[in-house]
Amino acid sequence: MGGLLDWSRAESGGAPDFAPGVREALLATGSRTQLARTVTLFAELSGGRGRGASLRAALRDPEGAALPEPTEENRSWLPIEIAVLKALSGPYARRAARVAGLASGPTRSEDPAPYGNGALNPGMNRPGMNPPDPATGSPVPPGGGVPTPSPDTPDTRARKADQDMAPNTSATRYPRIGQPKVMGNVPPKNPNFTGRESLLAAVEEQLRADETAAVLPHALHGMGGVGKSQIAIEYVYRHSHEYNVIWWIPAEQDSLILGALADLARALNLDVGPQANTAVPAVREALRSGKPYDNWLLVFDNAEDIETVRGYFPTGGPGKIIVTSRNRDWERVANPLTVNIFERHESVALLRRRSRDLSEREADELAAALGDLPLAIEQAGAWHAATGMPVDEYLMLLEERRPGILELAPSPDYPVSVAAAWNISLDRLSESNPAARHLLEVCACMAPEPIPQSMLRGTRNVEVSPELDPILRDPVLLARATRDLSKLSLIKLDHKNGTLQMHRLMQTVLLVGLTPEETAKRRSAAQVLLATAMPGSPRSADQWPAYQALLPHVIASGAVHSSDPWVRQLVDAAVRYLYNWGAHQASAEMAREAWTAWQADSGEEALAVIQMSKWLAFVLRVLGQTDEAFALNTRALELCRQTDVPDEELLDSMGQMAGSLRYRGAFREALALDSEAYGRARDLFGPEDPSALLAAHNLGVTLRLVGDFTAARELDEETARQWELLYGPTHVQTLQTLNGLAIDIRESGDYTAARLLQEETYRIYRNVLGEDNAATIRAARNLAVCRRRDGLYADASALGEETVERFVTRYGWDYPDTLSAAINTSVERRLRGDLAGSHELGARVLARYQERMGLGHAYTLVAMVNHAATLRAEGDLGAADRLHAEAARRYRETLGERHVSALVADMGQASNHYARFDFARARTMDEATLATLVEVLGPSHPLTHLCRANLSLDLRGLGQAEEADLVNAQAVKGLSETLNPDHPWLMAARLHQRIEADIAPMPM
Repeated sequence: MGGLLDWSRAESGGAPDFAPGVREALLATGSRTQLARTVTLFAELSGGRGRGASLRAALRDPEGAALPEPTEENRSWLPIEIAVLKALSGPYARRAARVAGLASGPTRSEDPAPYGNGALNPGMNRPGMNPPDPATGSPVPPGGGVPTPSPDTPDTRARKADQDMAPNTSATRYPRIGQPKVMGNVPPKNPNFTGRESLLAAVEEQLRADETAAVLPHALHGMGGVGKSQIAIEYVYRHSHEYNVIWWIPAEQDSLILGALADLARALNLDVGPQANTAVPAVREALRSGKPYDNWLLVFDNAEDIETVRGYFPTGGPGKIIVTSRNRDWERVANPLTVNIFERHESVALLRRRSRDLSEREADELAAALGDLPLAIEQAGAWHAATGMPVDEYLMLLEERRPGILELAPSPDYPVSVAAAWNISLDRLSESNPAARHLLEVCACMAPEPIPQSMLRGTRNVEVSPELDPILRDPVLLARATRDLSKLSLIKLDHKNGTLQMHRLMQTVLLVGLTPEETAKRRSAAQVLLATAMPGSPRSADQWPAYQALLPHVIASGAVHSSDPWVRQLVDAAVRYLYNWGAHQASAEMAREAWTAWQADSGEEALAVIQMSKWLAFVLRVLGQTDEAFALNTRALELCRQTDVPDEELLDSMGQMAGSLRYRGAFREALALDSEAYGRARDLFGPEDPSALLAAHNLGVTLRLVGDFTAARELDEETARQWELLYGPTHVQTLQTLNGLAIDIRESGDYTAARLLQEETYRIYRNVLGEDNAATIRAARNLAVCRRRDGLYADASALGEETVERFVTRYGWDYPDTLSAAINTSVERRLRGDLAGSHELGARVLARYQERMGLGHAYTLVAMVNHAATLRAEGDLGAADRLHAEAARRYRETLGERHVSALVADMGQASNHYARFDFARARTMDEATLATLVEVLGPSHPLTHLCRANLSLDLRGLGQAEEADLVNAQAVKGLSETLNPDHPWLMAARLHQRIEADIAPMPM
């Protein structure tokens, strides 16, 4: 049999058996459901009724079923039972360890209490320690219910098999065991999980049966308190050995999903930055492609908004998705599995597990009174274990509380039984530890997500409330309060992660019982606690995990409606964190909610209201909503000029307003405002002050946009020097100004110097901020243009394509940075001969600019001119003419006829005439453009020489060869002096070929 069987026992008179490890390897190849069915069939065989029936009983109740007798007759059977139990894993592995103890020798007279209700070793029963694992006698680390098997554990040894299915060889590979390679966010395993075997089997069958490429979620839905999440948690721990990646995703809020997926990106070691808008698309693609890991499982917990949650699913891929939800509409898009209340025997089993002195009859009575609702059963069991109250008395208390609960007119998702059970515990808590009850009510005003316990410990010098201050200032009292709450099963403590968590129904029960005045006080206390725990700068990536942990509680507590200045500061930091983290839309939504609430409470002239309105305007401008941003900035500046605000605030409002004007294409108005702001800042604070340097940077941006590159260069050189003296060469402000300085140098005509500067600036961006930081990608976009201007078309094209892809991945096609990068890439495609690709991209960008910014916007005109060049290359001179004429007219209306962009548009029109062999009109336009270029850019600028080279072709077309040769010689000489020897423009001039100029959109 090729080493599968061990015949040595047959030679000594026994029966042959599998070779060591073979049975375990064979059992591991099937599913747990298949193995359970095999056990059932074995029990029904005539030869297996004794041992098979015993094994089937263990299958149904691994903790309670009697252990096999360690007799001589059973000696050969015990290893078989152990192998089967270990293959089933989960609670069966614990039973396997107990059976293994029988097989190896004497055992203690009593089994250890399976969930820690019996006596523990000295020092084990202290806060922060879980009960011991009955299989090992060692404490289970909090949240670590399924430890990774090590090479020395019985579980590992039982699952090993031989490499070639022969004795005395290396172990055979078989379906993976132990923990997944990546597993995170999964709540701690519930040591008291009881029953639900049929539901767990159904989840397993549904997941195994779904072999389609498109990932289809398997929704566990039902009313609150029936244990949907607990079933998902138990499935994860039982089947963790079957997956390479398991990730738990709280799905009640959009920001929670983003945070969980961003954490997964880091866990997968994806080459992305910490920003959500980079990490989330990258992790979805990694899951879709199965790289670096296939065979993954995602659990979206409490997913109520179907369309929002589905938007985060990977589009196919080698993995599975489980959804838990109270929303029955998941049935339309998923394989539904309805979770109902307990079966009566499950209720009785859980009650007796939590409180072992309950009789079968008493447990049955309690279960009936509680309607078999799992959450209520758990609560009653914890209560009885903690107090020992007689069941009759407890039932009487339940009946007394039902009428009062019903009078509150609860929602259908508010089970009366669990509310009554909780109220009994809450009444007891009010008597024994009122401060703990008060703490519970404050936590009820936060989100049903983990609450960092560190938040409760950092309030020694802050007044939260008279009832709460004593325990928040005394770590002993605080520990006692949280321990009492946990003992009564009112909260769940996660000692591993240092958090506490409440069930959402517990929060509902508490808040329904409070008056409006009491609720307001508890919310205020929650908001003060959150404000006290505010992390550091929202721009610092190392602070983002702390902000992410607080964010759901900031939202749930209604902090945006607070008038407390410290709470408002927290809200301001939260909206800035969301923006810096990459959740721009979420930042805008939260900023709008805060601005609306604060304006209603404090009036529009309040400083905090003005500041929030400007932040909202800034994010809206980034999102492309320039009209609303302009209106907000206009009003903010009006208010700052009319009221007594700090000088810094007025300067900031002027800068923000100038930014809105630039985005609307009103460059001249922006220049006047930026000039005024810079003058004010220099007069008030001096030229080296950060406020003056920021105003100088903004003025440099506007000077570039109006085409005054010489003035912009002089200003930016000094500003960059001052930034470097103040903050150093790698600070973001230094880098931003250097990025602008490279544009100044490039547009002034020194293409090589601009490229070299930008290569170094981009290198620093990458090293300091990371490859996928938004500012780094913008620097890459600028570098691609600098390379193109310096004649490095292939390098420019490669970087440009990559930049567009990164912007699309982060923000989508409608994002302003995406569109401006795509304009450049369309030019680079044309230059490398990909006219179809250039046309497709150029037309798309032009259409989006026309729709979003209007026909007269500067970016729309840039797209027109560049797309016209592609149309001309394709031979569509009519379409190219129309675009050039429209762009030239609008440039003259908005920027004037001497603006460089208008002159490039004129050169394009001249090329259209030349392509039609209308050399006279081409000459007329080129001569006029050349004269203006000499005045605006100077006689030695490459664009001036380019226009001169094209003019020589017009003259040659008119038969004026001698003059054409003279003009061409001047152009070639000039280009030779300003460009690299192998620059395509210089080569074209030497070969008497027409040269196309293009426009690169400048940052606003």
